[in-house]
Amino acid sequence: MSVAGATVLVVGAGYEGKRRAYAKVAKQGARAVVVEEPGHWSGSLVAEGLAADWLAVPVCGDPDQDAHAVLAAVDGAGIRPDGVLTFWEDSICAAARVAQALGLPGNPPDAVDSARSKVRMRELSARLGLPTPRAVRVQSLDELFAGAAQVGFPAVVKPEFGASAMGCVKVASLEELPGVYSLVRSVVTPETDGIFRAGNDLLVEEYLDGVEFDVDLLMQDGRCVFSSVSQNWPTAEPSFQELGLHCPPDHDRRAVQRLVDLCVETADRFGLRRGVLHIEGKCTSRGPRVIEVNARLGGGRIHEIVEAVWAVDLVAAQLRSCLDLPLELKPSRRPRCAVLDVMVYAPRTGRLASIPFVDRELPDHVTVDLEVELGQEVAGPEAIFATHLAEVTVTGKDLRRARAATERFLAEPPEVDST
Repeated sequence: MSVAGATVLVVGAGYEGKRRAYAKVAKQGARAVVVEEPGHWSGSLVAEGLAADWLAVPVCGDPDQDAHAVLAAVDGAGIRPDGVLTFWEDSICAAARVAQALGLPGNPPDAVDSARSKVRMRELSARLGLPTPRAVRVQSLDELFAGAAQVGFPAVVKPEFGASAMGCVKVASLEELPGVYSLVRSVVTPETDGIFRAGNDLLVEEYLDGVEFDVDLLMQDGRCVFSSVSQNWPTAEPSFQELGLHCPPDHDRRAVQRLVDLCVETADRFGLRRGVLHIEGKCTSRGPRVIEVNARLGGGRIHEIVEAVWAVDLVAAQLRSCLDLPLELKPSRRPRCAVLDVMVYAPRTGRLASIPFVDRELPDHVTVDLEVELGQEVAGPEAIFATHLAEVTVTGKDLRRARAATERFLAEPPEVDST
């Protein structure tokens, strides 16, 4: 078998920014069959030449039911896929079940489930003897008080399922718990984001100090054959909304390597032995700690950042992995460039009046992904979870030049009118 002409079942297409990944899949010559909810934007991928077929299935958030629906749709269409993949967090558990049911390569559903649930991830890490913060599942305010007493302060309240730090808040005292609980509960609903269809339990866990990193791993037969590390910038606590990152990192190399080693050990002991993984962790005052494990490709432009810096195409690697083909890797021995990825948020609450850098002609080394429209009501940092306006990615010869170019490009902040 080769990639060219292979039929690959894509379970869950995700947000429109994922179109870049499907363009790469198409460029490799694979025939993508996308399975998604009725009315989803990804229905246009066939007309765009980025997918061979598109099937509508109901999605409820339960991975067993969703996998059953996918299998029924594929069987009804007479499609026999050669591989199964997903780049979408909401669909990784269903995709693992589909691959297993079809006898195709993939990580075991139980391993994927343990990574997907932040509660199960902490529980399994503790059972395996991996260094992990204290954490307690909570379903009510009373349980939050009890859990916080076990965990101690400062602590973090977060949803069991979630992404992009939605509903994640630092809490410093018992007095703050009622307000934080109410705030998080207002966010962790399926109406806010479909990711919460999987469940709305919370956990309270020990706060970790230190510098945070994204560690992207490529696993083959239980062995890490490539890793890339991006260094996250400090967040505007008590929110953990990402402000930006840079790749390659400029933190202490030994500390970063210890974190990478822990991420690889965690993946292996969880049973995540193949494909692309995106693991978030910190270099803390007590050593490396894993924050969360994602059994899929990192979101946003992370795969483009990794390719720019290290000449490794993670999309192509995941495609080959799901087809059980040997990986073709020739990573650069040294960083080919440096990339900064910046999240721009509303500076205050009101109506978005302008985003100055949007009206400019973009230089070749800058990309901008807009998340909102002018005139839209936006929330500022005083609301804890500010409105994400744009993602700006800047490439430079090295970190110093990339930082300087970013400062110039973002010199004028967005304008928000009072309402």
